[in-house]
Amino acid sequence: MKENFYYSQNSLGIFQRCPKMFEYIYIDGISGKGIDREIKDSIEKGTNFHILAERYFNGMKDYFYIKDEQLLKWMIVLEEKYPENLDCRSEVEIRQDKDGIKLMAKYDLIVIENSKIKIVDFKTNENPYNLAVMEENIQTKVYMYLLGENLKNIFPNIKIEDISMEYFQLNYPKNKILIEYNEKKHEKNKKILKELIGEIKKIKKFFLEKTIKPVENVGLRVFVNKSLKKLYKK
Repeated sequence: MKENFYYSQNSLGIFQRCPKMFEYIYIDGISGKGIDREIKDSIEKGTNFHILAERYFNGMKDYFYIKDEQLLKWMIVLEEKYPENLDCRSEVEIRQDKDGIKLMAKYDLIVIENSKIKIVDFKTNENPYNLAVMEENIQTKVYMYLLGENLKNIFPNIKIEDISMEYFQLNYPKNKILIEYNEKKHEKNKKILKELIGEIKKIKKFFLEKTIKPVENVGLRVFVNKSLKKLYKK
């Protein structure tokens, strides 16, 4: 784990689910080498969609060459929800090292409308999401907290109460997942993230002090692959 490592919703989410898996991936250095084909295909399709969406929001509606019917279907759903003339910023990255919280996030879309800001995260998952579950999701906390902390630099006239976050599910466009924000939630998220990163820092020292062999253990890779498969199917 490098000194300039910034925690993301992915790394924090993995730690919450399984600290051992966090160790294998971020400290021992197990990559997706030999990863399950199904996971690779799912990740690749999701990545391709995000590339097309970014181009769409930057005025480049040039996906006529796409043969994948699923991708084309998702783009139609996206166009129906978000018109080309939308006031927005696509693929915005924010990094912060403050108050013991070293975080980064890359936002699919930030919509500016009626002096309010809406974070939009596109989801291509197979299963529909639940509002109560997503409100407590680590991604929600990271994305809303990080934008809230940096509002003055990016949107100086916007207040924290004017932030919301929508999970737009391409396979379930009518399943509305919209989360509001306020100062109370912001302070709560700050506390949660600070404590979570503090916990990682404490056990990271233990992980690094262990005597381990080079990571080529097939059993560990199988464990990581199975865990990732469950993660991406949620």
